Amino acid sequence: MAKRKTISKKLRFEVFKRDSFTCQYCGKSAPNVILEVDHINPVSKGGTNDLLNLITSCRDCNRGKSDRKLSDNSMVTKQQQEMEELQEKRNQIDMMLEWRDELKNLDNDVVEIFCEEFEIATDCEVTDEGKKRIKKWLKKYKLKDLLEAMDRSIIQYSDTNKAFDMIPRIAYYVANPEKGADVDLYYISGILNNRLYYYNKPVGINYLKRVSKYVDKDYLTEVAKTVKNWTEFKETMEYIIEIEAGYEQNNN
Repeated sequence: MAKRKTISKKLRFEVFKRDSFTCQYCGKSAPNVILEVDHINPVSKGGTNDLLNLITSCRDCNRGKSDRKLSDNSMVTKQQQEMEELQEKRNQIDMMLEWRDELKNLDNDVVEIFCEEFEIATDCEVTDEGKKRIKKWLKKYKLKDLLEAMDRSIIQYSDTNKAFDMIPRIAYYVANPEKGADVDLYYISGILNNRLYYYNKPVGINYLKRVSKYVDKDYLTEVAKTVKNWTEFKETMEYIIEIEAGYEQNNN
């Protein structure tokens, strides 16, 4: 005769949870009835304490069933399906958690890439607080836009801290060029400011805005990279304005 093994408290709890604390025979649930764990295949007929062979039953249903085996396998099939669905849910949760961890690692990798580029360009190390800020920037802007903004900011601002602080502002206009056409002109002005011994920024910006109506930004960038001093820049701008103004007047 098969010896009945005691069902542990932990196993009973797992069975009750799986069956939503509801008798699988009559549908009554706790606390309206006292629940017990029943063997689908009775112990006397070789049934084990395997979770698939256990089912939640109220005391009345369990005592009335005695050691008779269920007449069909519908309950077994139901329990197997529920277990398979539960396992699939757990698998998907595990996959989601793994995916989340991978995204976190990817975010950290992108931050490190940005920091490395900034440190190469400025020879200054990015602090932990700076890395936190970069991580926030990356939630709003693409890496390529931030890298372009970084290059522009470093050229425009000689102070490294100022250049770092201005990156997200410049990135906004890099990502949305239609909302800030003048951002390129400030970039060009930054080149002049860093290259020339003397540069009058307000006047220079004004010249660039006036001339940009006649020539493209690439030409102005090249001028900013090649003029030797403020006087040469000023004369070049005035020459273009004079020529283009005369052309407009002749056409009118």
